[in-house]
Amino acid sequence: MLWLTLLVKSKAIYTKLRNNAHVIIPCLFILLVCIALWGLNTSNHQLTATNERLERLSDSKDAQINELQDKNDDLADGVQKLTAAIQKQNVIMSDVLQQRADADQYNKALQSEIKTYLLSDQCAKSAVNRDAVDRLRQAAEANGVPGNHSAVSADPGRADSANH
Repeated sequence: MLWLTLLVKSKAIYTKLRNNAHVIIPCLFILLVCIALWGLNTSNHQLTATNERLERLSDSKDAQINELQDKNDDLADGVQKLTAAIQKQNVIMSDVLQQRADADQYNKALQSEIKTYLLSDQCAKSAVNRDAVDRLRQAAEANGVPGNHSAVSADPGRADSANH
């Protein structure tokens, strides 16, 4: 019996729906359109918020990129200045080394010339009196020159003479 009552009620509902279909269908369509518009509006708000966050992030990244580019430019200028300074230093060192080589060559030539002149000098061949050498060393030490007896090498071919 219950099922029969339900069947009768459902038939009555069906009849009412069929009689009012010209109103119900447009209302359902309008309801579906409203639900779709509400969903689009919600999505639009979410996308707008996301877009604003991304724009702020993009601006922040642009500022960081500009800052890094400025630092990079400063570093590049520093490297160029350092390179120029090193090149100047290399030129100076090259000049100094050339001057030292020239001075060394000049000193060797002078030493050779002095040796040549001393070979023919009789005074250079004779020995210096030991007492005179001791007095010269004492005078040098008294004037603040450190004594270095090993710096004076004795020539085995020369004998000290008491005459000088």
